[in-house]
Amino acid sequence: MKTIQIEFSKYESVNFLWSELIEAYGFERARKIISQAMDLQKMHGTKNGTMPIIFSGTGGLALIPIKLLLKEDFKVNYKDNQVLIFNLKRKSFQILNEAN
Repeated sequence: MKTIQIEFSKYESVNFLWSELIEAYGFERARKIISQAMDLQKMHGTKNGTMPIIFSGTGGLALIPIKLLLKEDFKVNYKDNQVLIFNLKRKSFQILNEAN
């Protein structure tokens, strides 16, 4: 398994990546990507230990350790149904609360 180190202090927290994901893939496909990210968390993640991450440019999925986010001094109020949408090119991310 490949490990990628992300320094979140170099990235901006934004509120538009979810809408861009919908524009790029369509609503149903974007919703399915979120659902797959939540399934990945359920199958391979740890409660209060990992958060699913979606790479908006490719729709790729991974799990990120929560401690990495907390280490970066974010005001993360972690909940089980959160997904991190990440855009490497735009140096931005959004934490999305997935509705069950």
